[in-house]
Amino acid sequence: AVVAAEVRRLAERSQTAAGEINRLSASSVQIAEHAGELLGSIVPAIQKTADLVQEINSASNEQKTGADQINKAIQQLDQVIQQNAAAAEEMAGTATELDGQAEELQASAAFFRTDEGGGSKARRVTQTKALPDKRGAMKQLPHKTAEKGLGPGARVVKPHEVQTGFALDMAESRGKKEIPDSDFEKY
Repeated sequence: AVVAAEVRRLAERSQTAAGEINRLSASSVQIAEHAGELLGSIVPAIQKTADLVQEINSASNEQKTGADQINKAIQQLDQVIQQNAAAAEEMAGTATELDGQAEELQASAAFFRTDEGGGSKARRVTQTKALPDKRGAMKQLPHKTAEKGLGPGARVVKPHEVQTGFALDMAESRGKKEIPDSDFEKY
Protein backbone atom coordinates (compact mmCIF):
# COMPACT_ATOMS: atom_id res chain seq x y z
CA ALA A 1 0.00 0.00 0.00
CA VAL A 2 2.92 2.41 0.63
CA VAL A 3 4.32 1.71 -2.84
CA ALA A 4 0.94 2.26 -4.40
CA ALA A 5 0.60 5.62 -2.63
CA GLU A 6 4.01 6.66 -3.84
CA VAL A 7 3.22 5.60 -7.41
CA ARG A 8 -0.02 7.56 -7.22
CA ARG A 9 1.78 10.70 -6.01
CA LEU A 10 4.38 10.29 -8.73
CA ALA A 11 1.63 9.93 -11.32
CA GLU A 12 -0.06 13.10 -10.05
CA ARG A 13 3.21 14.96 -10.24
CA SER A 14 3.84 13.66 -13.75
CA GLN A 15 0.35 14.73 -14.78
CA THR A 16 0.91 18.24 -13.33
CA ALA A 17 4.30 18.47 -15.06
CA ALA A 18 2.79 17.28 -18.35
CA GLY A 19 0.08 19.98 -18.08
CA GLU A 20 2.75 22.58 -17.36
CA ILE A 21 4.81 21.37 -20.36
CA ASN A 22 1.71 21.48 -22.54
CA ARG A 23 0.95 25.03 -21.43
CA LEU A 24 4.59 26.15 -22.00
CA SER A 25 4.58 24.52 -25.44
CA ALA A 26 1.41 26.38 -26.43
CA SER A 27 2.90 29.65 -25.14
CA SER A 28 6.15 29.01 -27.06
CA VAL A 29 4.17 28.37 -30.24
CA GLN A 30 2.32 31.68 -29.79
CA ILE A 31 5.60 33.53 -29.14
CA ALA A 32 7.22 31.93 -32.23
CA GLU A 33 4.23 32.88 -34.38
CA HIS A 34 4.37 36.46 -33.10
CA ALA A 35 8.14 36.59 -33.75
CA GLY A 36 7.52 35.32 -37.29
CA GLU A 37 4.97 38.08 -37.87
CA LEU A 38 7.41 40.71 -36.55
CA LEU A 39 10.20 39.37 -38.78
CA GLY A 40 7.81 39.42 -41.73
CA SER A 41 7.11 43.12 -41.12
CA ILE A 42 10.81 43.97 -40.48
CA VAL A 43 12.17 42.36 -43.68
CA PRO A 44 10.50 44.91 -46.05
CA ALA A 45 11.74 47.75 -43.83
CA ILE A 46 15.27 46.30 -43.98
CA GLN A 47 15.01 46.03 -47.78
CA LYS A 48 13.76 49.62 -47.99
CA THR A 49 16.67 50.77 -45.79
CA ALA A 50 19.13 48.91 -48.03
CA ASP A 51 17.61 50.59 -51.10
CA LEU A 52 17.90 54.01 -49.43
CA VAL A 53 21.55 53.34 -48.54
CA GLN A 54 22.19 52.42 -52.19
CA GLU A 55 20.52 55.65 -53.38
CA ILE A 56 22.56 57.68 -50.87
CA ASN A 57 25.72 56.02 -52.19
CA SER A 58 24.78 56.87 -55.79
CA ALA A 59 23.95 60.48 -54.85
CA SER A 60 27.27 60.78 -52.99
CA ASN A 61 29.13 59.55 -56.07
CA GLU A 62 27.28 62.06 -58.26
CA GLN A 63 28.11 64.86 -55.82
CA LYS A 64 31.76 63.83 -55.84
CA THR A 65 31.79 63.87 -59.65
CA GLY A 66 30.10 67.29 -59.66
CA ALA A 67 32.56 68.65 -57.09
CA ASP A 68 35.47 67.35 -59.18
CA GLN A 69 34.06 69.06 -62.28
CA ILE A 70 33.56 72.33 -60.37
CA ASN A 71 37.11 72.12 -59.03
CA LYS A 72 38.47 71.55 -62.54
CA ALA A 73 36.42 74.49 -63.89
CA ILE A 74 37.72 76.73 -61.09
CA GLN A 75 41.30 75.74 -61.91
CA GLN A 76 40.72 76.51 -65.60
CA LEU A 77 39.12 79.84 -64.67
CA ASP A 78 42.12 80.64 -62.48
CA GLN A 79 44.46 79.92 -65.40
CA VAL A 80 42.42 82.17 -67.70
CA ILE A 81 42.42 84.95 -65.09
CA GLN A 82 46.20 84.66 -64.72
CA GLN A 83 46.64 84.74 -68.50
CA ASN A 84 44.36 87.80 -68.74
CA ALA A 85 46.30 89.54 -65.96
CA ALA A 86 49.60 88.80 -67.69
CA ALA A 87 48.21 90.04 -71.02
CA ALA A 88 46.88 93.20 -69.35
CA GLU A 89 50.27 93.89 -67.77
CA GLU A 90 51.98 93.30 -71.10
CA MET A 91 49.51 95.61 -72.87
CA ALA A 92 50.04 98.30 -70.21
CA GLY A 93 53.80 98.02 -70.64
CA THR A 94 53.45 98.17 -74.42
CA ALA A 95 51.14 101.18 -74.17
CA THR A 96 53.61 102.98 -71.90
CA GLU A 97 56.46 102.15 -74.25
CA LEU A 98 54.47 103.32 -77.30
CA ASP A 99 53.55 106.54 -75.48
CA GLY A 100 57.22 107.20 -74.77
CA GLN A 101 58.19 106.41 -78.35
CA ALA A 102 55.44 108.70 -79.65
CA GLU A 103 56.74 111.56 -77.51
CA GLU A 104 60.29 110.90 -78.72
CA LEU A 105 59.05 110.81 -82.32
CA GLN A 106 57.25 114.13 -81.85
CA ALA A 107 60.37 115.65 -80.32
CA SER A 108 62.46 114.31 -83.21
CA ALA A 109 59.98 115.64 -85.77
CA ALA A 110 60.27 119.12 -84.22
CA PHE A 111 63.88 119.31 -85.46
CA PHE A 112 62.86 119.17 -89.13
CA ARG A 113 62.39 122.39 -91.09
CA THR A 114 60.37 122.91 -94.24
CA ASP A 115 61.78 124.80 -97.24
CA GLU A 116 59.86 128.01 -96.52
CA GLY A 117 61.15 130.30 -93.77
CA GLY A 118 59.14 132.39 -91.46
CA GLY A 119 60.54 131.86 -88.01
CA SER A 120 59.23 129.77 -85.21
CA LYS A 121 55.50 129.25 -85.03
CA ALA A 122 53.35 127.21 -82.70
CA ARG A 123 51.04 124.46 -83.74
CA ARG A 124 48.23 122.67 -81.93
CA VAL A 125 48.86 118.96 -81.39
CA THR A 126 46.25 116.52 -80.13
CA GLN A 127 47.70 113.42 -78.54
CA THR A 128 45.73 110.28 -77.88
CA LYS A 129 46.38 107.84 -75.14
CA ALA A 130 45.15 104.25 -75.06
CA LEU A 131 42.86 103.72 -72.09
CA PRO A 132 41.09 100.51 -71.10
CA ASP A 133 37.33 100.76 -71.19
CA LYS A 134 35.12 99.00 -68.64
CA ARG A 135 35.01 95.79 -70.68
CA GLY A 136 38.82 95.60 -70.90
CA ALA A 137 38.98 96.52 -74.61
CA MET A 138 41.28 99.37 -75.63
CA LYS A 139 39.93 102.52 -77.21
CA GLN A 140 41.48 105.81 -78.25
CA LEU A 141 40.41 108.88 -76.29
CA PRO A 142 41.73 112.43 -76.58
CA HIS A 143 44.26 112.78 -73.78
CA LYS A 144 45.57 116.31 -74.01
CA THR A 145 46.03 119.18 -76.39
CA ALA A 146 49.46 120.79 -76.32
CA GLU A 147 51.04 123.72 -78.02
CA LYS A 148 54.36 122.50 -79.40
CA GLY A 149 56.99 124.75 -80.89
CA LEU A 150 58.41 123.87 -84.26
CA GLY A 151 62.07 124.11 -85.15
CA PRO A 152 63.53 127.34 -86.58
CA GLY A 153 62.36 128.06 -90.10
CA ALA A 154 59.36 125.73 -89.84
CA ARG A 155 55.84 126.77 -90.66
CA VAL A 156 52.38 125.42 -89.99
CA VAL A 157 50.73 124.04 -93.11
CA LYS A 158 47.02 124.74 -93.30
CA PRO A 159 44.76 121.88 -94.42
CA HIS A 160 44.04 123.47 -97.83
CA GLU A 161 47.82 123.85 -98.45
CA VAL A 162 48.64 120.22 -97.77
CA GLN A 163 50.09 118.35 -100.71
CA THR A 164 51.42 114.85 -100.88
CA GLY A 165 54.72 114.54 -98.97
CA PHE A 166 56.97 117.26 -97.51
CA ALA A 167 59.59 119.47 -99.07
CA LEU A 168 62.47 119.62 -96.57
CA ASP A 169 65.36 122.05 -96.93
CA MET A 170 68.30 120.06 -95.60
CA ALA A 171 71.01 122.28 -97.04
CA GLU A 172 73.38 124.34 -94.92
CA SER A 173 72.24 127.49 -96.71
CA ARG A 174 70.70 129.00 -93.59
CA GLY A 175 74.01 129.30 -91.78
CA LYS A 176 73.41 126.37 -89.43
CA LYS A 177 75.95 123.64 -88.88
CA GLU A 178 74.94 120.16 -90.03
CA ILE A 179 74.36 117.62 -87.24
CA PRO A 180 76.36 114.41 -87.79
CA ASP A 181 74.38 111.16 -88.07
CA SER A 182 76.24 109.72 -85.07
CA ASP A 183 74.51 112.26 -82.78
CA PHE A 184 71.09 110.68 -83.43
CA GLU A 185 69.74 107.91 -81.22
CA LYS A 186 69.30 104.54 -82.91
CA TYR A 187 66.18 102.42 -82.30
